[in-house]
Amino acid sequence: MKLYPVPIQSPLISALFAALLLSGCGGGDSATDTDTAAQAEAAAATPDTLKAIAAAPESTTTSYTVVPDEKVLNNLFADGLNNWSVGDAVLVNSTQRVGGKSLNVGWRALQTFTNGTLVPNASYTVKFRARNENATGVTTVAMKFQIPPYNEAFRTYKTTVTGTAWKDYEFEFTAPVYTKGELSVLANGSRSVVDTVSMKMRSAIATTEPKADPSGSIVPAGGYTMVFNDEFNGTTLNRAKWHTRMIYNSGTSDRMHDEKQRYRDNDNHRVANGVLSLVARKVSETDPNGVNYESGMIRSDWTSRYGYYEARVKMPAGVGVWPAFWLNSDVSATGRLSWPPEIDIFEYVNNGVEDTSNMIHSNVVTMDRKPSQVFYSDPAFNTQYTFWRAPFNFSDGFHVIGAEWTPTTVTMYVDGQKIYTRAATWNYDDGTAGGPAHILLNFAVGGAWAGRHGIDDAAFPQEMQVDWVRVYQK
Repeated sequence: MKLYPVPIQSPLISALFAALLLSGCGGGDSATDTDTAAQAEAAAATPDTLKAIAAAPESTTTSYTVVPDEKVLNNLFADGLNNWSVGDAVLVNSTQRVGGKSLNVGWRALQTFTNGTLVPNASYTVKFRARNENATGVTTVAMKFQIPPYNEAFRTYKTTVTGTAWKDYEFEFTAPVYTKGELSVLANGSRSVVDTVSMKMRSAIATTEPKADPSGSIVPAGGYTMVFNDEFNGTTLNRAKWHTRMIYNSGTSDRMHDEKQRYRDNDNHRVANGVLSLVARKVSETDPNGVNYESGMIRSDWTSRYGYYEARVKMPAGVGVWPAFWLNSDVSATGRLSWPPEIDIFEYVNNGVEDTSNMIHSNVVTMDRKPSQVFYSDPAFNTQYTFWRAPFNFSDGFHVIGAEWTPTTVTMYVDGQKIYTRAATWNYDDGTAGGPAHILLNFAVGGAWAGRHGIDDAAFPQEMQVDWVRVYQK
């Protein structure tokens, strides 16, 4: 899902996208440089169809020693407003603790955390007691992780205070690898009163769940263990696992490229019968730029590098659609958000002529933008334009599409059949390591590629169906 420039307000993200090159999917012939380690790995692999592993071992996030220290300084307001930055907020006598103080907030109060205060990849629980002064108020308490130098949020975890009665609230999160952040109280429509605030490390939040179908995964040999999955067995999208916008512009970016949809939360993420449906529909006839559609996407809160990533999906059928399953760099441990690198596990484009429902594109984007060396390709994989032509239509049923990602290669599979192995490195343009990858599945509509020959409006509403998403690591 190659990143193209889009209108962005932030100076930081504007600079990021200004540096990107416009690059259509696909590329030229294989590069001539060699990678001995990658060639050896490719030679050891077999192009034969892999066998499904019926019961691969499962695990949760790597364990760590829980340090139960209080992370919120002056969390009972015993030291006045020390360590708190406030706007229209004053101390009042607590009605919950004899002799104590509470914070009465008319606008905001916040406390900042420097990078390193929290432990990367450790989980935390935020607890607080609060109420609104009148019933019309909605107070938001949030933990936001921020990119320097403009403090633009790239992760936000929050909950809301409703009603005038004292209540205890809490939310949980796993810290990203860059931990500079801000804990804030924001009052809206009413003053609010906060009596106590706490943030403490907790045991790791589970990132796996029982498989709905243990025989469904098609995992390469080599001692892989499942480290992340979602089986979509509930009735709503698990918002602890997934965000519904791109990471850019404070996590609110709702498209890439010249697509004709915008990502929304207007019943665009339906979960039922063990399947997530990313729903695209036409909502307008009159947009001057043809942006007449809305759709759904998911971006994983969980991030990592390397492993085997797979999803069982069924594609939409109409002309003009552009679903994708891809990996993109998150914020690095040094606070950097940049592009490339990128791995496109699949891009399904149906423009009805050059790209049809029996084709998927798959590629990598590396620091030099050059096509990477291909060590193996299936006869039906076109190395010049990076598409594989299947003996079936992807919209006719579910298929397991995955990629094995190592420090030097990416190998792509469809239903266990190896499609290609090619060189890949996960570096920024200056050669430094890219941030850990998040997973994206999105349903785009139209644009110069998918909409080259028009959009079949009669096919809408349409769905990209996702049975499950699973990640394995050694």
